[in-house]
Amino acid sequence: GSWSDISAAVADVWLRQFGCRAVTIVCAVAGGGISGLQYRRGDDDQFQAMAMQLSGGLSVFVSPRLFRQLLAAAGVELKHCELFHWPDLLCGLVVESGDGLPPEAELRGLLESVSRSLLSAAAGRAVLLADPARMEALAEFAAGAGHEINNPLATIIGQAQLQLRGDAGMDLRQSLETIGAQAWRIRDMIGNTMLFARPPEPHVQPFRLRGLLDECAGALRQTAAAGVSVGSHCEGDPELTADRAQLGVLICHLLRNGCEALRGASRSGTVVVSGRAVEDCVELSVEDNGPGLSSAEVLRHAFDPFYSGRSAGRGLGFGLCVSWRIVRQHGGGICLENLPHGGVCCRISLPQRPPVL
Repeated sequence: GSWSDISAAVADVWLRQFGCRAVTIVCAVAGGGISGLQYRRGDDDQFQAMAMQLSGGLSVFVSPRLFRQLLAAAGVELKHCELFHWPDLLCGLVVESGDGLPPEAELRGLLESVSRSLLSAAAGRAVLLADPARMEALAEFAAGAGHEINNPLATIIGQAQLQLRGDAGMDLRQSLETIGAQAWRIRDMIGNTMLFARPPEPHVQPFRLRGLLDECAGALRQTAAAGVSVGSHCEGDPELTADRAQLGVLICHLLRNGCEALRGASRSGTVVVSGRAVEDCVELSVEDNGPGLSSAEVLRHAFDPFYSGRSAGRGLGFGLCVSWRIVRQHGGGICLENLPHGGVCCRISLPQRPPVL
């Protein structure tokens, strides 16, 4: 249904199950703004809805402090409220109970889950988001499949190497080398699978953003095709506490996707990574002026592991699902957006400090 219908359904769940005074639903819209709907129970037990429009970017969804500031600026009373900000959905929920929410953890968890499911089904979204439940299911499958495939694969590689040590003829040696090379290729793919499924814990430390962006752009600049320009831009030089190596992998994956989009379309162009600090968050964007994500098939599967949109001029492959995993481990949000003038922008929002869980 429409966004207003879905918002009303979420509000109904909380107002009726918890007897809350008010529920406010906010969601990202095109252009980086925030729109919202607030529902209050009237004297006649009917909903009273109020629409609102807020300024701000994706950082609102990983920053409770900025979330509160934006809502306060819109005139939303925040006394006795609890916030539920969900970066993976680029939306948030404010529940005003009056005396605090009831402590029933099981019921509260159920209501959060129902709300998340309803909001994730909202039609007409301006951005492409990864489905967290689907991604986690794919990660579990990847972990199991990778473990099971590794064992017979090790046997194939070992036997091929053993036979190569013997007195094999030229034709047999060529066949064994081909078998070994393809087996190692599979092993590399399994390694990528396991990295997505079971990534290492982030080793966080403070560092400056500008140096990382320049470093990643410089690395991709050396391998970019002729006519493809790779650049970086950073407003100021914000500090953040995160895993610098993992964020480097993330940025390089996204820059490489942009370069492959231009190369696949046989056109020249630019790929730029940008960064800035917004309140207590860091926002990153990687933008290209390639052909964009025009295929419905690519839009449905862009974040899926092993999916490649190269036939549409875009090398998505394994980069986006690994990027999603890294962002999620850092408590952030990631989305893809087709740009009006052509090309794609990948937007990322990360807390400047690790989230307290």
